[in-house]
Amino acid sequence: MQRSDARSSLTLRYRQVGATYKSLRTKLKQNEEAITSGRTKRRYKGLDKPPKYVSRTYTLNYQRDYSFVKDQKVSVITLDGRIKVSYQGYSKHLEMIQSGVAKIGAAKLWYSKPTKTYYLLVSMEVEVPDLTPTDINRIVGVDVGQRYIAVAADTQNKSQFFSGKEVRHKASGYVKARKSLQRQGTRSATRKLVALSGRERRFIADTNHCIAKQVVTPSTLIGLENLTHIRERTRPKKTGKKASKKQRRANSNKARWSFAELHGFIDYKAVLSGSLAVNMDAHYTSQACPCCGHTSQENRPNKGLSFVCQQCGYTLHADLVGARNIALRVLLSRQDWESTGRFSAVPDASSDETKGERRSRYSQLRWTIDAISTLNAAESFQDKAE
Repeated sequence: MQRSDARSSLTLRYRQVGATYKSLRTKLKQNEEAITSGRTKRRYKGLDKPPKYVSRTYTLNYQRDYSFVKDQKVSVITLDGRIKVSYQGYSKHLEMIQSGVAKIGAAKLWYSKPTKTYYLLVSMEVEVPDLTPTDINRIVGVDVGQRYIAVAADTQNKSQFFSGKEVRHKASGYVKARKSLQRQGTRSATRKLVALSGRERRFIADTNHCIAKQVVTPSTLIGLENLTHIRERTRPKKTGKKASKKQRRANSNKARWSFAELHGFIDYKAVLSGSLAVNMDAHYTSQACPCCGHTSQENRPNKGLSFVCQQCGYTLHADLVGARNIALRVLLSRQDWESTGRFSAVPDASSDETKGERRSRYSQLRWTIDAISTLNAAESFQDKAE
């Protein structure tokens, strides 16, 4: 029995290494496509050297390499046979596992160096709720950025601002401490680097969790910006020694911008709360006036946080303008969903004609009571029916 378990363990290690190389090849192909299309000139160097695993990780398949047993214990395969150990976790997730609401997938056995503790990271799959347009009673648009991590606005003129000043300040402190310890190069500095490793990442992840928890509410349709290839599109003009100190600091903050992680947290929290998150076209959301529809770069003086429409004089916080424009586009998608059964009457294709038609519809949206009357009427009708 122990020999077969050992063979299975070695097989899992081979599979993990194979999956790592497969991911690296996928990134290489994506980089070649980006170079061909002109989005970037940098060559991917992930396959120049053998991959190095920073921490002890071990992938386990459910019902074969690990399984949950009675008395809140988990059976895990090891080189010396199976062992049964007690486990703890988030009460809500444990209830979903025990009740069978969530489908359990593969897990990773991860070792934490600072605490010298092993953690079993279990993945769960939850089906997206079968929602209908009548189940939605709130529309929210979320604009993400660096000076403000997120700004959320709904069609009832309620907004939420999440400043990134404290996060940037604390993250910069981690960077300075890491550079100082690396310059010292002593054994004591190395031990402190080990203790410091991952602390910045965990801090940012915790911040994104807190923001996502406040943004997501039940029965809500949440619009998120589609920021695919945003870093390639906004590549800095100067990097390294050619850039000024201010520019290098801005490039460093941009590299640590974790908008994709925040979007992922909002997405899965929305599913757990009976809501839905959808991607919306992010073009010109911070340059288009939500009142008159005038779109121009001059509406953002010096690319700052102030929005001043050059046509009608409408003035507001630029990130709030972006959140409202996203909310209007989500509302339009909801109306298409109600009338056609799809989130968009215009297919989400990459052709210029399709993009032009979709953005032409967006340019006709206005932030007025008439623009959101459809949703308000549906809510009042539903309240009367209840």
